[in-house]
Amino acid sequence: MKIIIFGLISGRGGIQTHTYWLTKTLLESNYRVLIITPRFVKSHGGAFVETELFNPNLKIISLNDESINKKQSILDKIVENIDLLRQIRLFSPDIFFGVGTGWYMTFISLFLPPQTKKIFHEVMSGKTYTKKDPRWGVKYFFTDVYAQASDVGKNFNETFNWQKEIPVLPAFPEPLEITAQLPQVESKIIPLGKAKAALFSRLAPHKQAFWLVQQWDFLKNYLDELHIHGSGSEESLIRNYIEEKGIGDKVKCFGRYPDGQAYVDLLSSYDLTLLPTIGAEGSPLVLLESMACGVPFVAYGVGGIPDYGYNNPDVIVVPPEPWLTTQAREYTTTSPQGEIKAFLAGVQVMAENLAKGEINQLRLQQFYFDHYSYNVLKRLWLLYLSNKTTND
Repeated sequence: MKIIIFGLISGRGGIQTHTYWLTKTLLESNYRVLIITPRFVKSHGGAFVETELFNPNLKIISLNDESINKKQSILDKIVENIDLLRQIRLFSPDIFFGVGTGWYMTFISLFLPPQTKKIFHEVMSGKTYTKKDPRWGVKYFFTDVYAQASDVGKNFNETFNWQKEIPVLPAFPEPLEITAQLPQVESKIIPLGKAKAALFSRLAPHKQAFWLVQQWDFLKNYLDELHIHGSGSEESLIRNYIEEKGIGDKVKCFGRYPDGQAYVDLLSSYDLTLLPTIGAEGSPLVLLESMACGVPFVAYGVGGIPDYGYNNPDVIVVPPEPWLTTQAREYTTTSPQGEIKAFLAGVQVMAENLAKGEINQLRLQQFYFDHYSYNVLKRLWLLYLSNKTTND
């Protein structure tokens, strides 16, 4: 089978991770893969190591950044990319698979052979706030849409008026069981008020890291320490607040966190992770990584996060308050204090459950292995692709 994947492979993020491990799955099964990436591939292939780039079944085409940013007519784009279109036609793919988004993805789909199935995988929230969103091209020019989580699929149906069913197909996280050595998890009891909690996230307003730090007067009754890992626009606000309030012995902001084994070791050192995000989410991979390390989490149930809590008694997914679901996009750190209560109640319940021994960390890690490990997702994706080419 021959597959074209349109997606980012350079830089760091969920789309890059998913694109890389999906490609690796296909190559391991002797599929031929052509990746079209909308940004210059740094270091000769982004996440791909040099030996992988020599695989005869893999080819990578990087689009010209400058041409993407120009305000060109469709005719100009066709002329400038005539060689790209020729290579695509010669490749004659069975499937064109879009990951992420971009108008170039739709542009390319218009020139594919008629037998090619055009599939879009929604790995974001499924929502949009603008008519200029490139996913409107998916609505008119793609044959199928899959979503990484059930609520993400519902959002896409409602937002883009997609008339067909959107099945769930989880995105690949970085499989820590392959890229690092996961801890030998044991179930443990954490006395009330002794738990160490962490947030791993980009520090943007909708992730609510700063808001979380501001709740320390409540959280200190149930946690021993709160650590913030990440970088972004709220980092200076968090650091200044910690210093101003004199709580630096218990609340700390460490900036950008490592990857690989150092990340696993760091994540495994905590008793729980927190993610009070209220914005448009897909399915944050950091929560999968937390489960892989046997670390329970408390998170707001936005985007695809509720799927992580289904039949999973060792995490808490908090339904967001109604005002959050309608106003999350406008949320800023100046929102009135005291309005967000459900998440704090979730942290309290988790801390109490840890103290009572009702959280089974070993069972949580097994939940990850059973539902989201690399081997499980690999079988799921290969079955999907096989059915897609034989049954349609």
